[in-house]
Amino acid sequence: MHCTRRELLKTGAAGAVFLTLADCARHAAGISLDAAQREVVGKIAAAMLEGALPPNEPERALALATAVDGFGVAVAGLPPEVQGEVRQLFSLLTFAPTRRFVAGLPPWNDATMQDVSAFLERWRYSNFTMLRGAYDALHQLVMAGWYGNDVAWPRIGYPGPPVLPQNASHFRDPHG
Repeated sequence: MHCTRRELLKTGAAGAVFLTLADCARHAAGISLDAAQREVVGKIAAAMLEGALPPNEPERALALATAVDGFGVAVAGLPPEVQGEVRQLFSLLTFAPTRRFVAGLPPWNDATMQDVSAFLERWRYSNFTMLRGAYDALHQLVMAGWYGNDVAWPRIGYPGPPVLPQNASHFRDPHG
C-alpha cells in the first residue's frame, strides 16, 4: 500500500490523539474485569461465538457468562506486560471518544450484534497492524475463555481430557 507524506502525517496525528485519549482512559480500567469490561467481552464473545452458543436464552446467557469468566481467567494467565496491553485495549473500547473513533461503535449497551460483528470484521481485515493484532488478541482470549470451559465441550463432541487410572504404572517416574 502506497502512502503519501500528507496521509502519513494525518494518520500519525490521529494515532497520537488516539493513543493520548486511550492513555487518559487507562486509569479507569481495573485489573479484574469490571462491569463495563464484562459488557464489552460479552458483546464481543456473543458475536465471535455465534453458532457455538446454545440457542435457547437461559442456557445461552449462562454459557456467555461462562465465556466471559473464562476470558478473565485467560487474561489472568498472561504475563503482566500483556495484561497491561489488554487493559489498554479495554480502556480504548470503553472510553466513548476512542470507542467511537477507532471501533465505530455506539455505547456498548446500544450496540447490536450486527454493529459488533461489523467492527470485528473491520479490525480483522484492517490495513493497520495494531487493529489486526487487537482483533487477534480478542479472538484468542474469547476462544480460550469458551473452549477452555467444559460447558463448551459437548457442543463440539469433545469428551474432555482422558482420566488416568490411579495405578497407571507406565506413567510413573522410572527413576523414583
